[in-house]
Amino acid sequence: MESYVYILSGFLIFGCILVLAYRILVNSGLLVSENPLAKSLLADYSLSNSGNVSNKEAGAVFLIALGFRIMLFLLGAAFLFMFGHVASFEDILEQYIKWDAHAYQRIATGGYTYFTEYGDYVTLAFFPLYPWLMRVVNFIFCDLRISGFVVSYLCYAGGCSFLYKLFSIDYGKDTAKRAIIYLSVFPHSLFFGALMSESLMLFTMAATLYYIRKHNWWLVGVFGALAALSRMTGILLAIPAAVEWIEHYKIVDKFKNKKIGDIWKLFYQKGLWIFFMLAGTGLYLLCNFKVTNNCFTFLEYQRTYWHHGAAYFGKGILCVFENLVSSFSEKPSIFFELWLPSAMSILFVLAMMIYGLRRNRSMYSAFLIVYFMINMGVDWIISTPRYMACAVPAFLFLADFSERRKWTEPFITATMAVGLGLYLVAYLSNKQVL
Repeated sequence: MESYVYILSGFLIFGCILVLAYRILVNSGLLVSENPLAKSLLADYSLSNSGNVSNKEAGAVFLIALGFRIMLFLLGAAFLFMFGHVASFEDILEQYIKWDAHAYQRIATGGYTYFTEYGDYVTLAFFPLYPWLMRVVNFIFCDLRISGFVVSYLCYAGGCSFLYKLFSIDYGKDTAKRAIIYLSVFPHSLFFGALMSESLMLFTMAATLYYIRKHNWWLVGVFGALAALSRMTGILLAIPAAVEWIEHYKIVDKFKNKKIGDIWKLFYQKGLWIFFMLAGTGLYLLCNFKVTNNCFTFLEYQRTYWHHGAAYFGKGILCVFENLVSSFSEKPSIFFELWLPSAMSILFVLAMMIYGLRRNRSMYSAFLIVYFMINMGVDWIISTPRYMACAVPAFLFLADFSERRKWTEPFITATMAVGLGLYLVAYLSNKQVL
């Protein structure tokens, strides 16, 4: 099984990379191809019914998204009360203090030195922006759990608002709405309403992608740095930023025509802001150094306590499917709680990666490919569906797909919504929903 997974995953991913690289070189002016097959790979089939989004419309999306998240919280609370899991509002809040939420609460309480395990400051494995925001908001609410919910809900709503504006530029408002709906009812979108950093990652990612598309480079740097301070994968937003910069300004064509002065001007006026994203990663490394005198202590802790060593992405995929097969007979509950949604999310993102490769802007495919590779590039992975909930371009490509095949839209929405309800109940029932 190992060789089949390695070969197939490598063929699919590296094939996508080659096609995308060829497209970037053509779009940036290096290559010109008259071959019909090559032209079909480069064609942009994205829907062109674009629309300008007013501040009022963006605000409406924000309020609807916030209301949706509050509604899910209330439905979850009703479930907990009805089936005897809790007896008070305090108990409901405690139901969300699980998995990574413990670490974020500890960081927000007393920083990275507040908690140790076997003498190690293990919370260094978690990025600081989310707990820092919890701590700031806590000056108002004086309860870190409530403050965490406020940060998550506002970031989720803000992320949806930015995505609506972003997707409407090239695809129109109907497709933008559909993409946000799919993102919101994706089964493991439940983590956008948990005390974890998924909503913050969504917000900073959406804002960065939006300003990349608008070519507002200093804001790309600012929000990209915030994304890099939110999660390790935040720094990957430098990839779509670089791709859009190269394509939009025809950098390779200018280099070919020896317009070095123009390239240099574009670099220091616009492209240099992409490197500002490193400030977020640098600040996180500084936190590690300040506590342990080692900038990379978090890598050691991830290997020791979470078994997250860097590996070929095929190994992460193999881990999921091997456990999917073995758990079906050995422990069916874990099959349904953990490994089945992991496998389904992998297949979903791969399918959208292939579908969207030649139909959409290169920046989206570039980000989806590298985001998938890095998240799967560990030798033991157990939170795949949660990570894929932030694979934003996949939901855009799915919306594009269903816009062309409108009969699929009710089926996709209903299936995902049922999955969301099922896994929200499982999460609140302390099942292995990670």
